[in-house]
Amino acid sequence: MDFEHVKAVFEEYLNGYDRENDKVKLKIVHTYGVIRCSEAIGRRMGLQAEDMELAKLIALLHDIGRFEQLKRFNSFEA
Repeated sequence: MDFEHVKAVFEEYLNGYDRENDKVKLKIVHTYGVIRCSEAIGRRMGLQAEDMELAKLIALLHDIGRFEQLKRFNSFEA
């Protein structure tokens, strides 16, 4: 697993969306906040490096569908 590579691909993916849109900005900030939280929790749990990488990948991708949802419907509603 290579978190930095997946993060770079994620950032490239985001280029397909309007980063100036407040809702898109909110989701980006939220995603990186979830990553920071997952790292903090992982450290407290004493996760090994591979498990920490997995936790960060899950955090990075946990809301990825919301970007397309915003693009299509301009809403977070189901």
